[in-house]
Amino acid sequence: MSVEGVFSSGEMQLVTFALGQEIFGIDIMNVQEIIRIPSITMVPQAAHYVQGVTNLRGQILPVIDTRIRFGMDKIASDVSNRVIVVDVNGKNIGLSVDSVSEVLRIEGDHIEPAPAAVSGVDASSIAGVVKLSGEQKLAMILDVAKICSIEQASVKSGVAAAKSGQDLDNRKEARKLEEVQLVSFQLGNEEFGLEIESVREIIRYPDIVKVPNVSPYIKGIISLRDTLMPIVDMRVKLNMGNEEVTPSTRVVVVDLGGILVGLIVDKVYEVTRVPKDTIFAPPQAIGEGGERLKGIARLDGGKRIIMLMDLQDIISSEDLNNLEQQDNSNAIDENDNNYDEEIDEEQMVVFRLAGEQFGVRITQVQEINRLSKITKVPRAPGYVEGVVNLRGDVIPVIDLRKRFELERKEYTEFTRIIVSDINKKKVGLIVDEVLEVLRVPRKLLEDTPDILQDKQVQKFMDGIANLEKRMIMMLNLENVLLEKEWQKIAQISNPGPEPAKSSPPKLKKQGKGTKHD
Repeated sequence: MSVEGVFSSGEMQLVTFALGQEIFGIDIMNVQEIIRIPSITMVPQAAHYVQGVTNLRGQILPVIDTRIRFGMDKIASDVSNRVIVVDVNGKNIGLSVDSVSEVLRIEGDHIEPAPAAVSGVDASSIAGVVKLSGEQKLAMILDVAKICSIEQASVKSGVAAAKSGQDLDNRKEARKLEEVQLVSFQLGNEEFGLEIESVREIIRYPDIVKVPNVSPYIKGIISLRDTLMPIVDMRVKLNMGNEEVTPSTRVVVVDLGGILVGLIVDKVYEVTRVPKDTIFAPPQAIGEGGERLKGIARLDGGKRIIMLMDLQDIISSEDLNNLEQQDNSNAIDENDNNYDEEIDEEQMVVFRLAGEQFGVRITQVQEINRLSKITKVPRAPGYVEGVVNLRGDVIPVIDLRKRFELERKEYTEFTRIIVSDINKKKVGLIVDEVLEVLRVPRKLLEDTPDILQDKQVQKFMDGIANLEKRMIMMLNLENVLLEKEWQKIAQISNPGPEPAKSSPPKLKKQGKGTKHD
């Protein structure tokens, strides 16, 4: 296409910027604004030149590293660096540049065709060049649509399900009915549990407003999505440990007869399934403490004890009445919308991976376990750490850091395995740390920008939760692997019969008169 076909003979304005020693320009009609380098959230397995996403006044903005896009060396950040926000087909995209120079007015007929090669820069992204007045330099005019384009792939979603073993699947489903799903947590040196049906979410320690004339174990109230919620310190309630707040301190939000109450605990361990036949009634010798328990689960041959709490004994009706009277009018105003808000929310498990926060819809999560012994599997894909024994089931375990080709990190006490049931096949995902179980209004969930999906990556991102002070990347676990990769995983969890071992050849007996050389 000729230059005349791209630029009119009239005047145009260029926003010029520097990348190394080269000067580039963008038609000002494509430029929305120019900002300083913001805090950028990395997106795993996006195109190599995509730095990540940032929050621009409540909108998700993907950011391209223009240096890498043009095959230049990456350099350290500098105070002069800027992000130019451009409009591409109605969508905003950020281009990070070394520095912004000026805005130039040029005549369309002064623009010349782009040379075939310019300092290693891909000439297909250059719409033309213009000589800078008073300088022996050219400004290369960029075609922002080509810079920000990325090939899309239509990839089949879903996973491969093995047809064999249907009877085994049926037995597993029956066994689920004989299990209780628990959220287990630490108070002092002991482990407690709550049935997951009563747990609404798990949040980090919030700012708490003190309330007068209530029991000592009630720390105060917080506003959780415009609803007042009392906070109970279980350490004070049960006289266990101290009241120190640490990075692992969490608040477990439970439903007490339609009233939400937050329970402060030292640490949340996991979400796990416990066979009902391992839960026993509290011994009578415990006395009054036993009345606060629904049962005691004995696991790992009695080496691990989980005490199941009775929610009805956590907070008295008198204290609940006192809290309700603190702001009765506010509670009435909010109650009318509670049902609608619940319907318009997504509940997700939030975890950390390589410093970034990810979310998985809770419907895709079966349980969350501490890291257990992993058995290596020969000739398994590189992202498969091995298999674990989960109550008799062989579960393949995927290291998400390896799957997303992130920097390796040693496992710690915070490392967790998120167990998901995908197409009736259980799979474990190793993450750095599980942060919380969170309810997010659907209006804060935004679609993943197209530029973050390249042709080599299944569309594993299910959107981005754009919260006030952070972004959470939503994963669709069904799409974390490609179809052929799920087939390999299915073979690991359901290996075929071993080939029959051939008998070693029999050696002929040598006769007495046999001669040896």
